[in-house]
Amino acid sequence: MPEDPIATSTLEDAPAASYTGGLEGGAYEIIRSRLESHAKDLRGRLAKLNDERQEVFGAVDLKLIATERISTGNNCEPRDMIAIGQNRFIFGYNVHIGLKSTTDLSDVFGIFEYHPDDHTLHAQPLDLLNQGSFTEDFAYLYKYYKLTRFVKFLVIGPHLYMAFRIGKAIDDIKVFKWLLNEGELKYIGNRSDHEYLFPPQQEFEWTRAHRGMYREGMHPHVSIDDRLFVETVGGDLTIKIEDNTESGEGIYEEDVTNSDQTLDDAEIFYAIVGSLILLKILPYQEKLYRHLVYNEKTKKVRRIDSIANSCVLLPDDHGIIFSDGYHLQTGETKIFDSGGEFANMVFERRLPSPNGEDHLYIFYNRDAGKYVLMSYNIIDQKVETPIACHGYSVFP
Repeated sequence: MPEDPIATSTLEDAPAASYTGGLEGGAYEIIRSRLESHAKDLRGRLAKLNDERQEVFGAVDLKLIATERISTGNNCEPRDMIAIGQNRFIFGYNVHIGLKSTTDLSDVFGIFEYHPDDHTLHAQPLDLLNQGSFTEDFAYLYKYYKLTRFVKFLVIGPHLYMAFRIGKAIDDIKVFKWLLNEGELKYIGNRSDHEYLFPPQQEFEWTRAHRGMYREGMHPHVSIDDRLFVETVGGDLTIKIEDNTESGEGIYEEDVTNSDQTLDDAEIFYAIVGSLILLKILPYQEKLYRHLVYNEKTKKVRRIDSIANSCVLLPDDHGIIFSDGYHLQTGETKIFDSGGEFANMVFERRLPSPNGEDHLYIFYNRDAGKYVLMSYNIIDQKVETPIACHGYSVFP
């Protein structure tokens, strides 16, 4: 059959760029619309499946059950708390004693019984702590170290440690050790300062960049496993994803203090966690390391200096978590606005829930004595609103 002259004429007369652009734009919108529709349908089906899963296996929401006040003999500064057995708390605090020449156990500790029916706390005598050798060591500490202040309870294995700060430095501490056994305490002694330790603060190893990783050229850089390229020359810190020394441009840049430095001058450390590459960089003549996270999936870089103090891994290779936020392998980053309250914290412990769905991450500020509790759900892949407090306890 002969060709349609009108159709032939229309195609020939239309500008090539205009025709191609219109076709590509229309196809893109159609594909995008279909993908969004499929994504919405998939999210709906996943939400329905999750609801059914929770009905079968159960789920516990993080929520406030009740509030209760306790009374102490003197105005005090709360410092920490610990659960002993099923329904007892020991509270630790500090009081400012004026004319009183000695410090008693009741000036530092209070024991309360918790009634789960009405969520109330009732004062109990200090019999649990009133053991001869402990009261003697306690009295000696407060008599001969004038700066003594209670700072923390720490449970390691079957032992409870009571830490007291006796000097101006944060590490000037004295520790008393107890054996925890079915809700009872047995005093062991005061020679356990070396056992009072926090876990490793980074659950990965930093590797230092060396000369064998250098790529020379007009714009030299350091190759990180041939996956990322870093340099601090030319007045800025630059991160590239292409091994191109002819260009100084990258996907991320920030100024450095000293613009006249070579590739040798900066200290560069890195750690690879799945699709995340963590960087610790100290440009020439600077005092503070810069910490950055590159995500290979999103091809983006995020500066997160909080990982300098502590950074641990989320379950199932989901990403990393630190005292004021988290970063997922998917690229999602959440930084909680705490006004600096969550800064300078160390990682204390991780507690998984019995069903394995939730993981509680606990960070601690050794100077201020404050905690932040962050609960991560592996199904929703997010952290609930963090809880800031002076102490916490977990019952069996």
